[in-house]
Amino acid sequence: MLLMKKQQSLDEGWALIADDNGWKITHPASTDPDNYNVYLERCAGKSFAPAIALTETTHLALPYSYLSTVAGSDVDALSHPVVSVQKKHQVDSSMIRIACRHIAMSATANFRDYGGYFTQDGRQVKWSKLFRTGHMGEMSRRDIAVLSQLNIQTVCDFRRPEEATKQPSLLPQDVEPTAIPISPGSAIDLFSAISDKAIDEAKIDAFMQDINRDLVRNHQSSYRSMFDRLLAAAESGSIIHCSAGKDRTGFGGLLLLSALGVSDDDIMADYLLTNQYVKIEREIARWQANYGAAEAKDSSVDSEKVNAARAAMKDHQGDFNHQALAVILRVKASYLQAAIDTIRQEFGTNIEYLEQQIGLTSSEFNRLKAYYLYP
Repeated sequence: MLLMKKQQSLDEGWALIADDNGWKITHPASTDPDNYNVYLERCAGKSFAPAIALTETTHLALPYSYLSTVAGSDVDALSHPVVSVQKKHQVDSSMIRIACRHIAMSATANFRDYGGYFTQDGRQVKWSKLFRTGHMGEMSRRDIAVLSQLNIQTVCDFRRPEEATKQPSLLPQDVEPTAIPISPGSAIDLFSAISDKAIDEAKIDAFMQDINRDLVRNHQSSYRSMFDRLLAAAESGSIIHCSAGKDRTGFGGLLLLSALGVSDDDIMADYLLTNQYVKIEREIARWQANYGAAEAKDSSVDSEKVNAARAAMKDHQGDFNHQALAVILRVKASYLQAAIDTIRQEFGTNIEYLEQQIGLTSSEFNRLKAYYLYP
């Protein structure tokens, strides 16, 4: 199987990288790009069948102007092209698809495509079908238009009711989010637990690991609802999200990618991408707005707990505790590893957990693979 994966991937190192002018394809240093054909399969919401041969690229550069001409519509930084690469002069040549994982929406944090990974039997997860993000309460008109371009029809919102009420998702008019509230622990609980005199990073780490253990043990029905929606969304794109798009969403990503056959190593690598795609200062400003003085007047939350949390969020001078938030808004491998270890110790393999705790049947596994893996 490993040999098949190596053949399928055409060697490691192929990627589509965005810059100010468009995209460029990178390749392994030992690879001569002249030995490969490059095709545009999808861009700016359009799918091309057959794919369009990109014969006029210079050093595998794909500027917006060139792609706009090829695609027949305006292409910009949010157009999310999917490109296939195939070795020339080989009838049975393997093929990979590459895309930019991060889609830099104007306000929404951590919006990314979590397709593209290889399974352990050599297949590849489809791009432009599976997306994950943080909250979507500040989407611009252009961001919302991108959701329509991506054919997003299913949105699984893991936030608690008070989170969703505070920042309702801004979506295309024809898209209704599915509320799947998950409450393994909240920021308010965390801030209540830490000292306002010193940031105990070990205490924060322990809290986040406990959240991930709780996700494994106590939220099977919620993640079953996620799978039900994804099984029903075969012809469109989907989003899973929570507030920051890292913990509840991260565990959802682990479950789906496991069901498709992606390795724990690649799932962990995807989880850790949050640290690249979350702009800490912008998220701190959002936390200030959400947990500021007005929050105590909100009857949907425990005001005593909020006041305790607010006190913990302040430093000695009464300023918002940026140091604490900078720790909380990032992820560490140990957080998701706590979930993986809990599955192993208490339920067996990821597949056994999906079968016995989530309730996925053999037929549903096959349907997920048919929907979300390239042939």
